[in-house]
Amino acid sequence: MAIEQRRSERIDDFIPLEIRVVHASDGQELAGPFSGRIIDISGHGVCLLMTQIMVRAFHVFHSTRNAEDAVLQLVIDQPPEFGRHVLTARPVWMHIFRQDEIRAFKMGVEFAETPEVEQMRESLAGLCKDREARSAWWQKHSQGRES
Repeated sequence: MAIEQRRSERIDDFIPLEIRVVHASDGQELAGPFSGRIIDISGHGVCLLMTQIMVRAFHVFHSTRNAEDAVLQLVIDQPPEFGRHVLTARPVWMHIFRQDEIRAFKMGVEFAETPEVEQMRESLAGLCKDREARSAWWQKHSQGRES
């Protein structure tokens, strides 16, 4: 029996976002933008669903983990009333996602610095609007089809 090891509750969702890889020290862009979806979020990190993980020779997971100063910028600006939020994160794990003919990648990321408590509250409150409909769609289309 597997033991739950998550530090905080995950909230299922299906939020579009843009992912950029930047130098943490100066914000210079290394790669991106990559498009993706947040499929669950917590106070410590998110799970991303991405169809593309490489551009030229840069691999968003491996290259970022191998470069000490590289971090992911998660740019969320949907839904429109939510406003634009940019969270900084580091990749932790990656798995292949398969659904019928669709091949994609799930990547777990951990926030690089603890987001301000108020910013995270605002983010989660904004995300809760229409969350149930997005979450239901994701759950319906993803059950039993992962590898």
